Amino acid sequence: MTLATPFALAAFVLAIPLVAAYLHRRRRVERRVPSLLLLRVIAGTSRPTRRAWSRPRHLVSLVLVLLALVGLVLALADLRDGEDRPRDFVVVLDTSASMAARDDDTRLQQAKDAVVDAIAALRPGDRVALVTTGAQTLVRVGLTEDHDRVREMIGGLEAGGTSQAAPAALRIADAICRAGRDGSIVLVSDLVGVDVPTTQCPIEHISVGRDGPNAGVVALSVREADALGLSEIHVGLTSTLGRVQEVELTLDVDGAVVDVLSLDLPADGDVEKLHRVPLPPGERVGAAITHVKQDALALDDAASVARHGGSRVSVLLVAQTRLSFTAEALRLHPRVDLRVIGPQDALAPSDRFDLIVLEADYQAGPLPFSPKLVALGVAPARVGVSVRGTVKTPEILRWSFDHPLFRFVDLQGLEVIEANVLAPTDEQTSLVDTEQGSLALTGRFDGRDMIYVGFAPTATDLVLRVGFVNLIANLVEWAAPPAPERDDARQGVLSRAESRLLPPPRLPGGSARFAGHVLGGAPPWSYLALAALAALLLEWLLPAFVAAIARLRVRTRAKGES
Repeated sequence: MTLATPFALAAFVLAIPLVAAYLHRRRRVERRVPSLLLLRVIAGTSRPTRRAWSRPRHLVSLVLVLLALVGLVLALADLRDGEDRPRDFVVVLDTSASMAARDDDTRLQQAKDAVVDAIAALRPGDRVALVTTGAQTLVRVGLTEDHDRVREMIGGLEAGGTSQAAPAALRIADAICRAGRDGSIVLVSDLVGVDVPTTQCPIEHISVGRDGPNAGVVALSVREADALGLSEIHVGLTSTLGRVQEVELTLDVDGAVVDVLSLDLPADGDVEKLHRVPLPPGERVGAAITHVKQDALALDDAASVARHGGSRVSVLLVAQTRLSFTAEALRLHPRVDLRVIGPQDALAPSDRFDLIVLEADYQAGPLPFSPKLVALGVAPARVGVSVRGTVKTPEILRWSFDHPLFRFVDLQGLEVIEANVLAPTDEQTSLVDTEQGSLALTGRFDGRDMIYVGFAPTATDLVLRVGFVNLIANLVEWAAPPAPERDDARQGVLSRAESRLLPPPRLPGGSARFAGHVLGGAPPWSYLALAALAALLLEWLLPAFVAAIARLRVRTRAKGES
């Protein structure tokens, strides 16, 4: 406990004259009377006392007056709890896209109002800092007693971006808090998509927003599908609309519409759409859903992604002939730098490739460096693969259609003349299965990612299908070096948790004590002053109430006697 003004306690000396006034006996006044006989009968045989003090006749009144004095003195002293000393509050305000969700008002506006109201209740000496997370993670205002500056900064904030940077914002707030005095972190957020790290300073949470129906774009990507000029756009949608709704999905390049698709969004669930379409030149590919009813958040209805042609891929093909189907498909690909050699052709020690494709065993020396290797029907021992034997005209029962190699590649009914039956190890994974065993697998060999296929493409009818061109395009995409990520690569693409507007069941990583408004609250002196006023009113009203009751009893008795 602390005393803001200890000298105010000196006012307790006023209790001395108050008690003296209630205990002091009134001085007797001498009067002449005709006779003392009647007075002696009334007074009895007791002897008169000369004491100036007596027991108080109005004990309740004395107690109430003393209580009022105590309340007034303590209010004047401003008796505070130790936690009510001047403190530091580091406000972390969530301005991510989910805060634009609208109930009666947007969640961000509710958060602004909550912080402004709380700051208005701060005591002199309390300091506030403001950190925002969302489109930008910034320290907007350092610890300051200039509360008007913080309120002014909050007023201009807008919702946007994702909640991925929330942990970093809370760590920054923790550093500011630890450098201050007796502080805490105040997280003002709907907690949607927010990952709360462990901090040394306690985290208080002001919650905003209610659950509502929403639908949004949660995944968007574009890539070249093949060498024929088609592009592949992948769009992921999520819905908490509460009922099935038909919507339109519009695809565009730099704002110019290239296609419109009709989709049914589920009442509660996800939808994925993979669409192949020729795209005109442009910088960004966008996707937007329209005709959504009762949509709480509009920011996730449209998204865009930066379009890039992909990195160049250096490919070495080892083949018996330079005019193979594989060589021609690779030459047609616009991003492939192809080099075709025979099994006996020598390579320079400095040669480096992104992908090596073996259609024949390379016998001129060790394979040059490459992070990716594909072997098509060559001797399995050359690439560390074990076989059980061979099989003629096998029937393919299953293939890993979700593997990057088989996107838009249908092996159903594939006619294979002859193939090796493989024996995958614990470190290898089968990609194509028949009754006799595996016909293709993936694993590691000589420090590189390897795919081995137990038959040559020319021993099948795959080279006569469109799927063969897709297979080569998938190999190029699989081997391509990752393109540098741009800061504006994705816009409007929220995570599934953010778009569904569902907060976690509790705040993880914070302290066990959470208050609705940790900033503010009336100071103790105001309650003490009210208590003192109440005691004085009661002391004044109680005698009047007792007198009224007495008069009522007298009147009632008089009426009864009459």
